[in-house]
Amino acid sequence: MQPIATLFLCVLLSACSVLPSRPAPPAVHDFGPAAAANAAAVNVDAPSWLRDERLRYRLLYNDPTQVRFYARDHWLAPPPALLGQRLNVAVDGDRYRLKVTLTDFEQMFDAPDQARVVLNLRVHAETVAGKPVAERLFQYTQPCSSADARGAVEAYAALVRLATDSLRTWLLEMP
Repeated sequence: MQPIATLFLCVLLSACSVLPSRPAPPAVHDFGPAAAANAAAVNVDAPSWLRDERLRYRLLYNDPTQVRFYARDHWLAPPPALLGQRLNVAVDGDRYRLKVTLTDFEQMFDAPDQARVVLNLRVHAETVAGKPVAERLFQYTQPCSSADARGAVEAYAALVRLATDSLRTWLLEMP
């Protein structure tokens, strides 16, 4: 009887060691630490498909019409909210209010090892009294340092800094 119990115990213990380990917890991303923002100077909107926390990508070389999502990587908040936080830093809330529409925010793979991110914004500037001042389309593309979610997040952070600087410059050039 003793050998059977020993064999059973060995089988039971070895079964525990062959079970798959737990997957790593999901990674949650934003654009990095932000400076203090001006109050309500920028309102960012987006189409419904860009208002969730999923990181999206397309394999242009394989199936360009299929939108895919990273399973383990997500944004801390929907991209319009993260972008609004950053753009509020750039805008002088005493002079202008901005209505921004995020029209494109995707990682695109041109090849399995070559990816880029795209960020497109349509910006309507108005005075604090609501008088329209200007409208402009800002379009940005940034190569990813790696063809994965981490490369996308790093490239988006760089594009958001560039967009913030461009927006600030554009507003300073206005009368």
